[in-house]
Amino acid sequence: MTIATVRRLAADIFSVGQNKVKISPDGLKEAEGALTRADVKGLIDKGIVIRLKPQGRASTKKFTRIGRGRRKGTPLDSKAVWMDKVRSQRKFLAMMVSTGALRKEAKREIYNKVKSGIFRSKRAMLLYLKDNKFVAADYEPPKPVFKKPEPKPSKAAKAAAPAAKPAAPGAKPVPTTAKPPQPKAVENQGERR
Repeated sequence: MTIATVRRLAADIFSVGQNKVKISPDGLKEAEGALTRADVKGLIDKGIVIRLKPQGRASTKKFTRIGRGRRKGTPLDSKAVWMDKVRSQRKFLAMMVSTGALRKEAKREIYNKVKSGIFRSKRAMLLYLKDNKFVAADYEPPKPVFKKPEPKPSKAAKAAAPAAKPAAPGAKPVPTTAKPPQPKAVENQGERR
């Protein structure tokens, strides 16, 4: 019997794969002489054919799954992404026309290209405009200026401030405890669907 057959029978006896079966080099002649499954079992008892230990995982680190089924939260809506992109490009186009960087006659052509989705971003749109001589090659859009919001007045400042402005001469005083008039509820006369 060949060594391959002995290995196959031993793997079947051990209920493992053939790669998990090792035949001792000292007992190769004896293994070749085996003719039946019982002979292979005898080789196992002698220790000529042994089963290798199962290998563990190299790392004990837990592997996290990041597929679509594991993701939580609202996924990005493709329509919302499209609207944000097109609106920003149209705003950029309007700013360039208003500042005079782009001729008014070219606005409609570029607007239609934005509408058809040719530009993937404002940067790509600007590169197209520079390459096709719609704007100067050295044109750089102005950086947006962000104003720092004014701090909210503290409670102490609110208490120190006068409660109400003085009324104009000849005007009736407005009572401060009265509630503002509420709008009247209008019943819907139509059918509900």
